[in-house]
Amino acid sequence: MTERDKKLLVVFAFVVALGVLGIWLPKARVAWEMAQMDLERSRTQLERERAVVALRPVIEEQYGQLRATMPSFPEGVALDTTHWLPLVDNLATANNVSIVRRAVGAETTHGTVTELPIRCTDWQGRLDSLVDFLYQVETQQGAMMDVRAITVSPDAKNPGMLKGTFTINCAYTRQAATTDKD
Repeated sequence: MTERDKKLLVVFAFVVALGVLGIWLPKARVAWEMAQMDLERSRTQLERERAVVALRPVIEEQYGQLRATMPSFPEGVALDTTHWLPLVDNLATANNVSIVRRAVGAETTHGTVTELPIRCTDWQGRLDSLVDFLYQVETQQGAMMDVRAITVSPDAKNPGMLKGTFTINCAYTRQAATTDKD
């Protein structure tokens, strides 16, 4: 190989290297930026999780206070017709909300808390009556209820009246059945 061929080979290798770098470098830069964004997202999530862990004592104290106010019933006792439905019906009647159809869902347990959904699929009432009813559901003494879903629309047949659906979730705890040994 002559000196000229060696120089051409070096120039050719340099051009090929620049071409490879020209193709590879933008992709590597995008990958680097994506990795930096992932790292920053992970750091933010870690900070949020650490903040939640730091709040654990406060959350546990709040849970303890709420749990103390939550009603408790013995295991195996059906509560849909004996406790929750009459309570909801009485609140509705007291606030002039007419519940035409309702259905009780299945109990679900989340840790020590049991929930029972009551789906009211057809109700009617005035706006002020509905607001009073919903307020009393949320603040009822001796019960822990929450309206999770609600639809409201004007009743075309009765001006000034509203109709719709809502779901009330009733929360309570269950006590283990006690056996008396004599």
